[in-house]
Amino acid sequence: MAEYLKPGPGPSVEHFYHFVVQYLLPLFEMELKVGVVGKGYIVRDCGPMNVWLDFAFGPDAFTIISREKLLPAATPRLWDKRIQLDTFADRTGPLVDTTRFHDLVSAFREKLVTGDSTPDTVTVLNRGIPPAFYLDGRAQKAGGGSLRRSISNLDRLSQIISERTRVDLVDFADMSPAAQMEAINRTTVLVGQHGAGLVHSIFLPGDAPIVELATVSQSRFYFRNLTEGLGREYRAFYLDEEHATLSPQMLKEIADFVIDRAR
Repeated sequence: MAEYLKPGPGPSVEHFYHFVVQYLLPLFEMELKVGVVGKGYIVRDCGPMNVWLDFAFGPDAFTIISREKLLPAATPRLWDKRIQLDTFADRTGPLVDTTRFHDLVSAFREKLVTGDSTPDTVTVLNRGIPPAFYLDGRAQKAGGGSLRRSISNLDRLSQIISERTRVDLVDFADMSPAAQMEAINRTTVLVGQHGAGLVHSIFLPGDAPIVELATVSQSRFYFRNLTEGLGREYRAFYLDEEHATLSPQMLKEIADFVIDRAR
């Protein structure tokens, strides 16, 4: 009898943050412990995130079915009795074994990051228009990217940082999983507006810090907990609006902090 592997409860695993913490890493941990690849397990179609399943486990590692077919399947959510990585981002701080979480992330990096590149680049995350999947009715939760929040002058921030150190302004949504991991492996400081791209902070090399540009009117604790739970430095700079322009003063403050940490 086929066994269904349902993601944990919560928002759509078609979006990167929830996909990583509720599906990709729990599946990876299960593969390490008992082996699931190539054994006929059935997983949920995660839309554009399916490329990460191929990247982490190889093509045809699982049978993929639509969320409509998986949801009524007579099986419990497997993750209810396993690592609930999304609770790692609770407001009160880490709620899972941080050693276990660290070991899992380290194993993921060891398998999927190739080469021995020395971190030498500040990575600034840009947010573009989301892929058509999130706009044409196929997604469980529509929208994302620059439609949800944006910063108009990240190019100016990158230019200021580039006067002192190497910097890349990237949109991970336009890059393959392998290219994303390669970029993260070169990163000295990760800078980005609150959003799914910052979950890459868990894959950073060494003790590279994260800088989050967060909206002051909303509580933002997800990436702080993920970062500090792995022993990294976390710094937030607060914006007044979801669609913002960094003032000259804030541009200077962010650039000064980033350049200092990138040394």
